[in-house]
Amino acid sequence: MRLRLAQPDTDIPGIAGLVNTFERQPLTLAAVKKWFEHMPPGRITHRMVAVDEGDAVIGYSVTTHEPWWPDRHFYVWVVVDPQWRQRGLGLALYQEAQAFLEAQGAARLKSEVQDDDAVSLHFAERNGFSVDRHLFASRLDLRTFDETPYDGLIAAQEAAGIRFFSMAEFQDSPAARRKLYELNRSTDQDIPGADGSFMSLEEFEEWICGARWYCPAGQLLAADGETWVGLAAVQLLPETQGAYNLTTGVLRPYRGRKIALALKLLAIRYARGHGACSMSTDNDSLNAPMLAINRKLGYEPQPGKYNLIKVGDPA
Repeated sequence: MRLRLAQPDTDIPGIAGLVNTFERQPLTLAAVKKWFEHMPPGRITHRMVAVDEGDAVIGYSVTTHEPWWPDRHFYVWVVVDPQWRQRGLGLALYQEAQAFLEAQGAARLKSEVQDDDAVSLHFAERNGFSVDRHLFASRLDLRTFDETPYDGLIAAQEAAGIRFFSMAEFQDSPAARRKLYELNRSTDQDIPGADGSFMSLEEFEEWICGARWYCPAGQLLAADGETWVGLAAVQLLPETQGAYNLTTGVLRPYRGRKIALALKLLAIRYARGHGACSMSTDNDSLNAPMLAINRKLGYEPQPGKYNLIKVGDPA
């Protein structure tokens, strides 16, 4: 076993395989390739792999600072092939990442583990990380979901002056994308744990509007006159007959009016209309209003993630 810099020309399939032992929504090779290719001004990233005698990837580490993050804030993450764990590879990769972070003067680190992976959590805690947030995953069976208790809800919202539509109505125009960006940025700041930072419009265009999952018809919106006040974004997963509700948000002055619930119903209709049998989503444990909506709709809790944090000298 040895460590070396990750080489995108040869290592992407191996890295994707490792990452997908962690991600519950599998990533494609194209998505992993984009990680390597995306280097806007201000982005700092460092990727290492552990390889066996045949140079096959058996471990991977990444450290990243995004341009819109506070100075000296980094993300660090390590994964090892399950067949190679408990042999010191994870520690070796992390120690190498530590050296890079020290050279960068990192002052605050973020990472994540699955909430049902006690071994990885223990490893992180031994290396100075602590749990900052708990992200709950939830799943709704669309085959048995009964919408009749909500009959009239959307009509009542429309009678009150709220209009529902999607980005497709605006042909996904640059002006509409800017409004979508501003709405995402505003609602993101109310997510528990938000630190005030958010990607630039250019980053949003590339990572959201340019993503393979992005579909204008799946960007569901609510407006009061010309003001966009709420959104629900849906990713279709045809390979699993599923869908993922990436985000749902409503501007503060419009909360408590069941707009988010209406958007959730429209997201369910959209997913069902495209053949999805289930819908999944994630919520912060402290986001009580959104958790309450999901439970009301019948979402069932699933294994989630712990967001981890380490403050101070990364060593």
